[in-house]
Amino acid sequence: MEAVSIFSRLYSHPDKPLEVHLTNVADIALRNLEDLPIEKIGFLTKAKIFRLVEICTYCHDLGKATGYFQKYLFSEESERDKLKAMEETHHSLLSSIISSSIASVEFKDDYELTEEQKLITSFIAFSSVKRHHGDLRDAREESILDDEEESLLIRQIDSIDDVKFSILISNLKKNGFSQDLDKNVLKEDVYLTRERLKIIRRLFRRLDGKENIWIYILNNLIFSLLIDADKNEVGVKSVIRRRKIELPHAIVDNYKSNLNINRDEFINQLREKAYREILNNKIELNQKFYSINLPTGLGKTFASIAFALKLREILYQERGYFPRVIYALPFLSIIDQNANEIDKILNFNKIPVDTDIFLKHHHLSDISYKVSDNEFETEEARLLIEGWNSEIIITTFVQLFHTLISNRNRLLLKFHRLAGSIIILDEVQAIPFKYWNLLEELFEYLTVNFDCYIIFVTATQPFIISREKLYPLVNSREYFLYMDRVVLNILIEKQMTLGEFINNLDIEEDKRYLFILNTIRSSKDFYELIKNKTNEEIIYLSTHVTPYDRLERIKKIKDKKIRLAVTTQLVEAGVDIDFDVVYRDMAPLDSIIQAIGRCNRNWGDKKGICNLIELRDERRTYASYIYDYLLLDITKKILSGRRSIEERNFLDVINTYYKEVVDKKSSDTSRDFIDAICSLKYTGEDEKKSIEDFKLIEEEYQKIDIFIEQNEEAERLWGRYCDLKEIKSIIERRIEFSRIKAAFYKYVISVPLNRLENIPPVINGFAYVGKNVLKDYYEEDTGFKCKAGTILW
Repeated sequence: MEAVSIFSRLYSHPDKPLEVHLTNVADIALRNLEDLPIEKIGFLTKAKIFRLVEICTYCHDLGKATGYFQKYLFSEESERDKLKAMEETHHSLLSSIISSSIASVEFKDDYELTEEQKLITSFIAFSSVKRHHGDLRDAREESILDDEEESLLIRQIDSIDDVKFSILISNLKKNGFSQDLDKNVLKEDVYLTRERLKIIRRLFRRLDGKENIWIYILNNLIFSLLIDADKNEVGVKSVIRRRKIELPHAIVDNYKSNLNINRDEFINQLREKAYREILNNKIELNQKFYSINLPTGLGKTFASIAFALKLREILYQERGYFPRVIYALPFLSIIDQNANEIDKILNFNKIPVDTDIFLKHHHLSDISYKVSDNEFETEEARLLIEGWNSEIIITTFVQLFHTLISNRNRLLLKFHRLAGSIIILDEVQAIPFKYWNLLEELFEYLTVNFDCYIIFVTATQPFIISREKLYPLVNSREYFLYMDRVVLNILIEKQMTLGEFINNLDIEEDKRYLFILNTIRSSKDFYELIKNKTNEEIIYLSTHVTPYDRLERIKKIKDKKIRLAVTTQLVEAGVDIDFDVVYRDMAPLDSIIQAIGRCNRNWGDKKGICNLIELRDERRTYASYIYDYLLLDITKKILSGRRSIEERNFLDVINTYYKEVVDKKSSDTSRDFIDAICSLKYTGEDEKKSIEDFKLIEEEYQKIDIFIEQNEEAERLWGRYCDLKEIKSIIERRIEFSRIKAAFYKYVISVPLNRLENIPPVINGFAYVGKNVLKDYYEEDTGFKCKAGTILW
């Protein structure tokens, strides 16, 4: 901020002059916008977006100039809660009136914009500022200013000190603010904004159609730039300047060359061939969608990271900016697995693994942010992590897609970081079909308006993006034709009970077996049956087993200490385990192919065998409890008449499956969300979908979180958790919990309440299983005891 001779003596925070805060927020937001490779969004050029962001940031806290807010800010502790509850103390509505009015004046004579476009621009300035401390709301609901609110605004304006406000505006104008404001102008703004909002409300009633998605993208961008700058200006003591650091794709080569593997093995030769083919592609920067579609176990992780880094290098060379790499996966287990590989790549190349270079972000991530020798405080670290302040971010599909499709302040904090990014979608087949059309539309807008590049990585490429737009980085067919690791035997002519299955099951002594079942109940029942049949130690995996136990058991499997494992579908995608024989209960075809990926993954001496069976209880098949009927029906029709399928034919089979899915499955859900996005229907109380209704993972039943005190570490963590209630400050309590959160959740399982009989006592927000009652609730082998009649999850 330019030095000023006198401050207004109006404050944003007890220790900060209002003009300092507003100017700093504007500087941070505009610098972030400057870094983004955006040329135009809808009708707004980057220069116009700059002007709009400048208006929103300078105006976002002008409502704090009221006498009511200043009194609240410096009141005694005993008065603060009472003053805070007064509507006159709130500042966002008045700030939004000023922001919207200035935007209206700023673009009034812009001949490049239509009257409708000018109205939309002024609404974005209104909505972003009004909700900068909360979540975005339905545009039609926001476009109402009633008599009571108008009276409130006039009272607030009357309470402003004229002299102080005049000095404030004068100081802001020295730093880029362009408007003259006084109390009379503000009162006129209230009237004009109310009339303008009436017109805007009518406009949003008729806004629909996919061509208006850009309005949503622009609104979220302005909101994200504002709230990120605002939170960081207040919450992070030292401003993080992005380092322009080179991360050449050769760092992956360097690391790979040091791996202790037999390079003469055919599987490793194929991995290297695929890797080289992917990297040898000539990159055309106007091509935005890429695919790496390879059989499981052929090194897609290394290849996708290396290609993304190569693309990053070329973008810097030709366009002068370093894009962030956002690597998204569906499951926490494979995030940790792949994050470890990236960590090793950076360490091997002596690149400091500071958080501004590599960041792991999901809801259980450690709240730690470090740059060189600077370790940030917990609350600062949380803001920097949630804002994706890093060059490589590895995260979940939930974090990514709930940033792209959301009304929530905390999630939209990082929305602007999507601009100019390279997005890797690994195990992309995990995205539910009902969202394919929705994501296709949004991806199109991201690549055009945000200059994003998207890489789809999978062994079973779904039709999210049409094949005409998708550039294959590797000849998938060639690699599938090489494959001869496994055969799928189709044994579904006759459904079997678990008892019939175990009676017909022959287990050879020299082979390792994996059994993947569809429900926790069937997996537990089968575990008991096979344990009695074999008298061997058997690994059991499901979500009823704590993450601590799951990690220990997966390690045992990898180390080949156990040859028999019973599990649910949680091992299907990305978990690097290998068996000679896999039995898979009936499922949609893409899930079956993923399960096969756990069989003879590393191409052993003998061909792997995957047997597809169909199990049932006394009422119906287990598959019918959890999978869509139409997907199962399509799968059965494709498999009918076949006794087996060789691995080299998997690509053709899965492509046939996805074509059938696209032809027969309804896209109503996608259409409903597209309609909500185009009309800025962030919230809603009617039966129609709103943006806040989007959930990547639908929970059919309400769940309860249960803490299992199964060892000394868990006991210590529970003690520390209970001690938190002694901390009076909610913020301090949250900070302290964030320090133990990752370790704490290793002992937490989420169990659906549906027909659950064995519910532990709830203490401090968690059902608690203490060490003294552990045996009553938690089996050492199979995890939580439900003691229920029909448990189907």
